[in-house]
Amino acid sequence: MKQAERRSLYSELVSKHATDLYRFAYRLCGRNDAAEDLVQEAFTEAWRSFDSLREISKARAWLFQILRHRYSHWMRDNSRRLQLESGGIEEVEYDSSVSSPDHSEQLSRQETLNRALGALEDRYKEPFLMVFLEGLSCKEAAASLDIPLGTVLSRIHRARHFLRKFLKKSEEADDDINQSRSPDTGITPFRLGGQA
Repeated sequence: MKQAERRSLYSELVSKHATDLYRFAYRLCGRNDAAEDLVQEAFTEAWRSFDSLREISKARAWLFQILRHRYSHWMRDNSRRLQLESGGIEEVEYDSSVSSPDHSEQLSRQETLNRALGALEDRYKEPFLMVFLEGLSCKEAAASLDIPLGTVLSRIHRARHFLRKFLKKSEEADDDINQSRSPDTGITPFRLGGQA
């Protein structure tokens, strides 16, 4: 392949898959800066090893596999599990239209989902995100992760079960908090010596 052709094909892959790779990296690590670095490293590695891509139709899975390997190195280098940065929600400038109850509820649900994904073990999180967030087939995820299809299906099932339990517990905790608030003021009553 000629250098100009290689450069053109590479540019096409970057523009086509950068957003999906970033979204996947962000869900894996929960930090904007780390996700950007991981995607950059993945594309740098893809450029270096571009000749190893045998079939252009499998480029997406190939890129996800490279990103996954970069993430593994990143986790090893950090040698500790990272916490989601401020609940995984990007900062939003104050705007009176943003503070509507519907928007607050949506942000709360997003924060809860980010916490749930952050609590999920990587071996379950990776196939789950590849299939449900990035739209890869289970077979493509298995090829990208280099594990059997049955293992991918099992891990996705376990991830869904874990996320359901986590979200249900979170919902129950929110209900408990809401029930303990005073109905007219929304303030949790202070009790001292058995009196409210």
